[in-house]
Amino acid sequence: MTSDYHWQVLDKRLVADRSPFARAYDLDFRLPDGRVITNWLQVELPPFVVTFPLTAQGEVIFVRQYRQVVGDHLLELSAGHLEAEETPEAAAARELFEECGAIAASWQFLGRYIMDANRNCGWAHIFLARGAQIVAPSNSGDVGEMSVHCLPLAEVKQRWLAGAFISAPTSLAIGLALGALGA
Repeated sequence: MTSDYHWQVLDKRLVADRSPFARAYDLDFRLPDGRVITNWLQVELPPFVVTFPLTAQGEVIFVRQYRQVVGDHLLELSAGHLEAEETPEAAAARELFEECGAIAASWQFLGRYIMDANRNCGWAHIFLARGAQIVAPSNSGDVGEMSVHCLPLAEVKQRWLAGAFISAPTSLAIGLALGALGA
């Protein structure tokens, strides 16, 4: 979708730099009608991947980990940032192995989605990994403890419909995968 309606950037000021994880900017814009907006916050996060790993037995592999923002442990899909020069599919395979100790027989790209179209907050590359199997212990190197859990596909769908997966990238990936699977 394209449009002739554009905001002209007048100024972009770095507010915080936490590279490689995040950068925050204040931007000033001129709208097409001439009005000026100042101090518009934009948060740049690196692109990342999320994988819905489905085993041959019809189970979905999840990781359970503590998330500081919500102050609780969440059940989430394997996810992580792309490394320099890494393709999204390679990053998805790497993250699945690191976080879950799993590999997959086939990969299906489900799309690329912006997490916040107003503020940026990163692009997610979503994958469905079929024939996933755990072949090694997880070794994510992430902050805090992480454990691997497998849930039957029907239970995942039920929990998703009930709003149990509060992480937006995980919930988005589940919905896309359920659609691709016709579940």
